[in-house]
Amino acid sequence: MGLIGSIAGGLTSAVGGALAAKARNKGYNDYINMFQDRMQQVKDHRDNLYYQDPTQSAENQVAVTNAQKVLDNATATAKNTNIVSGGSDEAVALSKQAAQEQVGNIMQQAAVQGAQTKENVWNTADSQIDQMTNYIATAKKEKALSTAKGITDAAGGLAGAANKLPI
Repeated sequence: MGLIGSIAGGLTSAVGGALAAKARNKGYNDYINMFQDRMQQVKDHRDNLYYQDPTQSAENQVAVTNAQKVLDNATATAKNTNIVSGGSDEAVALSKQAAQEQVGNIMQQAAVQGAQTKENVWNTADSQIDQMTNYIATAKKEKALSTAKGITDAAGGLAGAANKLPI
């Protein structure tokens, strides 16, 4: 009876070790998948922001449109003043040119700020991706060690059971 109990105990230990290893592996797989999903989200966000044209963003377009309206009104006022005071068309043309230069400056500033934002987004995302890659590598290493331990535990249980068998 003691022999059967020892053999059954060894087999139970082997099965329990295998099941525990399987449960640990599922936990590691879930952890790895979570970080892989998050890493893909970071990459997608980085790419979406990086490849946008900053001058075409909604807020920059609104700023340019509003500036254009203000400058058009100023040009119209200058034109009307010129008509009343007898000024030349050259003065109105210079006013229009100055207005267009202002709009160009706004667009140039948006492009410069956009380039800096792109670099910041890229560097931050790269840092986050590196961290997640390290987490995933560590989890895979721990999973392999856990699997090896589970196999060792199960083999130990089977060896214990085998030692109890009468030859």
